[in-house]
Amino acid sequence: MTDTRERIKLFDEMRAILTRAQEERPHRQGFVDGELDWVLFERATMLAAVNQARAEHGLLPVPMESIARAEQQAVGHSDYFKKFALYCAELVQEQQ
Repeated sequence: MTDTRERIKLFDEMRAILTRAQEERPHRQGFVDGELDWVLFERATMLAAVNQARAEHGLLPVPMESIARAEQQAVGHSDYFKKFALYCAELVQEQQ
């Protein structure tokens, strides 16, 4: 599979995972260590998804800081969830 086709497939997978995680927002309105629970939940969900996909590609896991950076790059965009999913897809393929 070409890199572009693989990236699109990964993007679709990451977007679906993030969409499911976002459905939890109404149930996760509390704060944990000063951050909204749903924010932490979505980051943790995407960390698990990225690292599972990386393992399937024979790559080492990325740290939470990589997911937080991907999220911060997406913040402020009108298509935040798509950008976050795209950046997570890129992390899957990134060589470290």
